[in-house]
Amino acid sequence: MKKSIKLVNVLSVSVLTLGLVAPVTTVSADTANSENIAVKTNNESTQSTDTSGLEIYDQYVQVNPEKNQFELSKLGEKVLPTTVSSQIQSQLNATNKEIKANNFIIDPETKAIVKYSPYINFAASVSGAARLRSGCYVRWFWWGFRFYFTSNAAVTWFRGILGGASSGATIGNLVAAATGHAMAATTIEAFGMYADSMSRDLYDYNKKHRRSKVYMDLNGVFQYSFHTF
Repeated sequence: MKKSIKLVNVLSVSVLTLGLVAPVTTVSADTANSENIAVKTNNESTQSTDTSGLEIYDQYVQVNPEKNQFELSKLGEKVLPTTVSSQIQSQLNATNKEIKANNFIIDPETKAIVKYSPYINFAASVSGAARLRSGCYVRWFWWGFRFYFTSNAAVTWFRGILGGASSGATIGNLVAAATGHAMAATTIEAFGMYADSMSRDLYDYNKKHRRSKVYMDLNGVFQYSFHTF
């Protein structure tokens, strides 16, 4: 059964930019098959434009293949609170604008955004994903990024980057080259702030799942979670 571990770093964009607070970690387990580690700041407030956790609403986002654009589904419009649907729509509008401006393509099956046709298998181990290096791949979604690790060596390599002095800039450059999409400056800065924690969490999760391949989801406000596939 699929297991996941989620690390939630509740930060508004302004907090990320200024770096004024230190995280406080709490640990809890929701179910027998899921572990959650919540990393939250001492400032509990977030701005209304905070996109934290939008990936959980991905089921309400669909692809219009004719327009090559993301849309909020009719069901989403019906069941989601207005504040949530407004945040999702705002994020979709920004993503759709970038897709159109740069001639990106949305894979209708995975909802990943790619530079080339999704039917070109340019990452053999993770079909349709962009290769960062052997064993490490990335997909760009409307809500953020997903990093795939298909070997222990790839995990070690990524942790090595996290341990560097310019971890955010290095990862940002790799992702931009692979996907064509630049990470936000606040995300790059956050890597510098929380690289040690992410490295340790990735190591611990991979160690627990040595016989599985793992991936890490990272959204727009530096919330990240680990899963197996």
